[in-house]
Amino acid sequence: MTGLNKIFVTFMCGVIASSSAVANNCDNEMYRRYNPDKCSVADVSDTGFSFGGTVAVASGAAALIGGTIALFGLSSGGDGESSDAGRATSSKRNTTTVYSHPTLSLYNSVGADIDSIRLAAATSSSEYVRNFDHYNEIRAGYSLARGFTGAGSTIAVLDSGKSTFHGGNVAYLAGGPIAPDANVVSYQVSDRNENFKSFAEIGNVINAANAAGTNIYNASWSSGVYYANHISTRDQLERMTHKNFVNALTNAVSTNDAIFVWAAGNDYNNESSFLSAMPLHVPELQGNFVNVVAWDNATNGLADFSNACGTTKEFCITAPGTNLTSPKTETILEGTSFAAPIVSAAIAVLRQAFPYMRSSEITGVLFATARDLGVAGVDEIYGHGMLDLERATRPVGVALVPLSDGQTVSLSTARVSGTIGHKIKSSDIQFSFIDSFGRAFETNLNDNISVRNRGIGFERLRQDSNKTVQIGNIEIGFKSTDMFMSQGFLETDSENIISFIGFRDGLHIGNTELFYHATLGTSNPRAATESMISGFSNIYTASAKIGARYGDFSISIGTPDTIIGGNMHLNIPTGRSVNGDYTFAQKTIGLASRPSVEFSAQYKFMTAGFVDNPYGTDEIYMLAKTRISF
Repeated sequence: MTGLNKIFVTFMCGVIASSSAVANNCDNEMYRRYNPDKCSVADVSDTGFSFGGTVAVASGAAALIGGTIALFGLSSGGDGESSDAGRATSSKRNTTTVYSHPTLSLYNSVGADIDSIRLAAATSSSEYVRNFDHYNEIRAGYSLARGFTGAGSTIAVLDSGKSTFHGGNVAYLAGGPIAPDANVVSYQVSDRNENFKSFAEIGNVINAANAAGTNIYNASWSSGVYYANHISTRDQLERMTHKNFVNALTNAVSTNDAIFVWAAGNDYNNESSFLSAMPLHVPELQGNFVNVVAWDNATNGLADFSNACGTTKEFCITAPGTNLTSPKTETILEGTSFAAPIVSAAIAVLRQAFPYMRSSEITGVLFATARDLGVAGVDEIYGHGMLDLERATRPVGVALVPLSDGQTVSLSTARVSGTIGHKIKSSDIQFSFIDSFGRAFETNLNDNISVRNRGIGFERLRQDSNKTVQIGNIEIGFKSTDMFMSQGFLETDSENIISFIGFRDGLHIGNTELFYHATLGTSNPRAATESMISGFSNIYTASAKIGARYGDFSISIGTPDTIIGGNMHLNIPTGRSVNGDYTFAQKTIGLASRPSVEFSAQYKFMTAGFVDNPYGTDEIYMLAKTRISF
């Protein structure tokens, strides 16, 4: 690198070879990194920064941009240095900051849609088992069991190349068992000896990946000297890097709605690297950028080497970053370098699950569903908290049913009259609802319907209000009915009337009267404005009753009004298209039904009845009707 964009870079990772122990002395580099308080490193007095390995001291204009960017922040560095890359930054702890490392908050609400057999199958692969505890920490098994594998996303790994140890392991984790079907492509921004391209050249690499359709970028490298609170303007950022680099980022966002995932750094600092803070000064990156800090499963807290979120907390998340096992060897991987690609893989999962969502919505879901860590709410250590793929792939907030006119209605359980409820349930309809993020989820209509009795007793109570005209044995009239009543997202108009023509007659045998009454009717029920029901055809009904009357006492048996013909039309939401439009399917349900059988007995103004319902529960009613005259 030359000129104003000369800055050294660090890969934010570490490796621990399980086959060898770390010598217990400060001459050993690994020992120094894991015992920083025992092995002090001199501070650079004119910058205020502490770091080991290469020290770059600049003056004048260059002081604004000097620093360390190294690959392999916790790994063994090479001997010596070049003009473009220093050795690894020191693991010296920032002694002015005291971190708290609370235990993981309990979170017991898990996917009720996933049974133990499916979950076990999703987590049984050798790749998953290799880092079982880490993947379970983010509950990746649930997204896999739900069928989300990252298909359709291209992840550009900006690293040292797939054939190198660092670049190869980062690329593996960017897909791995979390997003095995994601297209992971490695782009070199450094060689295996930690010699980085200039920021201008890195901008060209990003432009090339953008031209190939990349929509997720993983950067497991950053500055080891300048931090998020050291820059305040876009102009300063461009001077510390290069305008072509910043423009490449914004171009990737504008053309492919790309998301950048950046490692926070391994400097024990209470602030992330300055590159992790780019959205604070480049508004185009807001909503399209995620900063990642590392979680330590062993201590249930922030990894002791990891930078904290600091001023990036609003777009910062936590992911496992210690004791990860490399897929090819028994080497242990540690660093924010390896936490970042886990988040990149998770983003690929969400892109597949919800392809109509913009990146700002994807990151919004990622942050909103993270499990809270540390201080309640978003904090400067863990940001939004632990990545959680179970929560991120299930509904969040209020469930709503979209309607074709752009309205929505709450998905509270619909209470539907048994007369039409059983016909809906027998159709076994799948439909979609949306959560607070507008994400579509499928469910069965039957699981969201409560079939209720028609309430024939109340219909009998209202019979005196029916309007009829008697012409001999013929009657013509109107009467109210509850057979079409429904509430909730299947709501119908509360006023449902049957217009009918009836015939009644009787025969006297001594003091006993035998009688019968039959009707044929038609109704035109209406759906409420906010209902999945789009309408009804003309509905045809019939009823019949026979009985005997002796003085003030009578008994009867019959069939209440029963639908003998007609249809109900449903406008069923089926999801969202890739362009975000809600999709619908039309469903017509025939309503012709088996009749109920009603037995009743009446004495003067008292009536008792029993209704044998073929659908739903049987009904028993008792009522008293009389008139008082003054």
